[in-house]
Amino acid sequence: MERLLVFQYGDYGAAWRRLSEGLPETYRDQKASVDLIAGLSARFHVTTLAVCDRPHREEVAPNLWSVGIDDATAYSARRILPLLAELAPDRMIVRMPHRYALPWARWRGVPTLPVFADIFGAATLRQRIENRLLRWALSGPNVPCVSNHSLNASLSMRTVLGLTPDRIVPWDRPPLTPDPQAKPAAASTCLFRAFYAGLVVKEKGIGDCLEASALLASRNLRLEIDFAGSGDLRAWAARAEVLGIADRIRFLGNLPNEEVRARMRSADLVLVPSRHDYAEGLPNTLCEALAARTPVVISDHPAFASRLQKDLDCLMFRAADPGHLAAEIARLMQDGSLQISLSERAPVALASLAYGWDWFSLIAQYADDPANASGWVADHCMS
Repeated sequence: MERLLVFQYGDYGAAWRRLSEGLPETYRDQKASVDLIAGLSARFHVTTLAVCDRPHREEVAPNLWSVGIDDATAYSARRILPLLAELAPDRMIVRMPHRYALPWARWRGVPTLPVFADIFGAATLRQRIENRLLRWALSGPNVPCVSNHSLNASLSMRTVLGLTPDRIVPWDRPPLTPDPQAKPAAASTCLFRAFYAGLVVKEKGIGDCLEASALLASRNLRLEIDFAGSGDLRAWAARAEVLGIADRIRFLGNLPNEEVRARMRSADLVLVPSRHDYAEGLPNTLCEALAARTPVVISDHPAFASRLQKDLDCLMFRAADPGHLAAEIARLMQDGSLQISLSERAPVALASLAYGWDWFSLIAQYADDPANASGWVADHCMS
């Protein structure tokens, strides 16, 4: 039986157990994703190597192993390369642009499907050096194609990494069904409830949101924000206290996806404030917010800003600029017709974001035909 290694972020073993017990998903399609990998254990000896907070090595089901490593192990050549050699995969699915695993796979000739959700840049010398190594690792005969999430992240592999379009296969999540009803204008022009879901870290614009709330408070406009997600929540709560807005900020931790969707619908706006140095693809929360038909305020992040039309599909602010964010929110708070038009337009905006092959089909096709003998890459690439 061949050994399949899936290298990713997130504790697969913990997720498998939680979902097997009937507990709710923490993100959209989580159970389907966990089940897809588990289903491959009927044909392969499957190991999920995960960068997570719980170091472990356990068999969760026959032929299905979960191994957890911390960042220090994942990004140390001295530690990760011997571990890869020990696991001895016959083929790999690598869900991050990993600087050691991908070159290792090319050196060893291990068939590998890279599947990313990252936009690539070349602003610094270090980025340019890493990009050259990554391009070499992704150009080997062991890689049938390179897949990235949605349009802009996929394009960045062509413009920044120099990969040819015939080797780039964009992927996407299954489509969302938008709420059938548009939303009316908010009840108040001086009190808004905003919602954010994702990692609670500086690079995702959390500090910018807090400062925007404080700036609005100085104009007698009250912006309350609920943050759902993991991070150093105590430190951020302390920051809200210093800014004098602790009474209008809540850090909720991780929530079930169903609750996230409900909170998006009930909020007056959803924030997607990522800074440019956060190398994400197309945030799932952006699509979920549009499906909830709640007005969205986004940054001008290169992964998604050009995909939506400002003031038609969303409001947009300069990333890392709390003053501009506060100004855009104030404009939305005081313009009921804009709130209504954004909600009415949301299904069209959501449909415009769809781009790429269904992720589940991509993984299944690679499992069936890792060498691309059937020509599936040509059917789904950017050429």
